[in-house]
Amino acid sequence: MNLTNFSISSLFVFLTLLGIQAQAQVDVVVSTLPRISVAITGPLGAGATEIVSADIKRTGMMTPVGGGSGDFVATGEASDAGITGRLVNKKSGAQVVSDTFTGKGRVAAHQFADAITKAVTGLPGFATSKIAFIAAAGNSKELFQADIDGFNTRQITHDGTISASPSLSHDGSKLAYTSYKSGYPDVYVIDLANGSRTRIAYYPGINTGPSFSPDGSTLALTLSKDGNPEIYTISVGGGSEVRITRTRGAETSPSWSPTGDRLVYSSDEPGQPQLFISSSTGITTMDHLVTGNSYCTKPDWSPDGKTIAFTTRIGGQFQIGLYNVASRTGKLITTGGGEDPSWTRDSRHLLYSNHGRLYLLDVVSTQSLPLDMKASGCGEPTVSR
Repeated sequence: MNLTNFSISSLFVFLTLLGIQAQAQVDVVVSTLPRISVAITGPLGAGATEIVSADIKRTGMMTPVGGGSGDFVATGEASDAGITGRLVNKKSGAQVVSDTFTGKGRVAAHQFADAITKAVTGLPGFATSKIAFIAAAGNSKELFQADIDGFNTRQITHDGTISASPSLSHDGSKLAYTSYKSGYPDVYVIDLANGSRTRIAYYPGINTGPSFSPDGSTLALTLSKDGNPEIYTISVGGGSEVRITRTRGAETSPSWSPTGDRLVYSSDEPGQPQLFISSSTGITTMDHLVTGNSYCTKPDWSPDGKTIAFTTRIGGQFQIGLYNVASRTGKLITTGGGEDPSWTRDSRHLLYSNHGRLYLLDVVSTQSLPLDMKASGCGEPTVSR
């Protein structure tokens, strides 16, 4: 008898007929993620249901379901005025969210999704976050902004030159970046509410890599006005700079601790770029972070202060690494490439770029989700918190 085309069930019956006891073990993967049933009514209910469900799925921490079958049931009414939303724990019957979200259009749906995320997981949602990034525009590299789900993508600058190193303030109201529009690398700050732009740092030499302090009042950046590229801080409103490093190497890519009292940055004084931490108030001892990798750049400090993400290079390919601040140990989190990590507000997800596309990475599951930014040649993402 030819067994080649037998199904598993046919083979089981055949063996039984021969008197052979066959025992099979089937491993079934059952999702343990909380299931959220979403059903929003009203004039804009269908669209709001779709947006909230997509936001929930994007977290990787919850699963949207239909028909009221979830562990939690999200209901509400959506109109031009916003969404009146409710979330009920189906098991206990407790209403854990009851609020009116007054954002316009998609904003209200994102607000509701963030409230659901916080109530179910205990972590802040990031559906309302804005992102900025660099993308190709003809022969130039320009600044773009979008919602974190890829909608409302728009070009911010039209400088016709190279733009680089964008940094959103934590509240998303301002955007700092480097532009060569004057012919030299200068640092600008854009007020995203009114579109006004101020040139903050335009010293002789290099002015680049701005990073907003947690309170949005100060920028850390790289200046070479005194010789080597060093880390300085300067008020967003302008004024005198404060020097943070003094080495024989080049320091770049500063990122603030969530408390604002320290800066992590990259320095090539050891010969290859490595990560260091210094006080944000002036020149002090540099604390070398041993990540286990010989090439480390572009650090970003998580909002909870526990982890520093960074770009490393292994075998000629960029990857994303994580450094545990408490244990002082590093590890790789990607295997298929990646660079320019930027934390979302929940300290669990990162945006990063890889081969001209942006991705959302869950550092717990290590799953990456490609984001459609409706732009090409995307890189250097930054996220509001």
